[in-house]
Amino acid sequence: MYYVFVCPACQRHAQLWQPGYKTVGCQSCGAKIKTDSLRVFGPFETHEEAVKKRSEVQAELSQTPGTFSQNESLMTVPLEKEIQMKPPKTKKPQQIITDVLKENGIMIAADCEYYCAQRGVDSDTFQKTLAKLIEAGEVYRPDKGLIALV
Repeated sequence: MYYVFVCPACQRHAQLWQPGYKTVGCQSCGAKIKTDSLRVFGPFETHEEAVKKRSEVQAELSQTPGTFSQNESLMTVPLEKEIQMKPPKTKKPQQIITDVLKENGIMIAADCEYYCAQRGVDSDTFQKTLAKLIEAGEVYRPDKGLIALV
């Protein structure tokens, strides 16, 4: 079984991968890539099928200026042919709130809640998590209605 992937580091080189290896090296830029988080095209039963698909992907990459993620024609691979080996980890609400506060500094609590909602934290979870962060001393209220990281 073979899979085709584009190097996530340089986004200029398509290559083949066989399951069983934890890392692969990009033949173009030399980056070490963990295989458990690759976005792959496949599976292909024969080496010839995989080489054909890799050639198509590489041709698209060579013709289109910019990066792979901006290349719309490559993104239209049928879902049954596109798999991800391991789903990306989702951040915990506590980490999302602290990230928003790191990015923006002192904030109005309602604004922080809005930004966290855009990242997938619902209102109840935000309020409970914020109370825990304040109690733990990681977040404080410098003034009424404002919150900030310690």
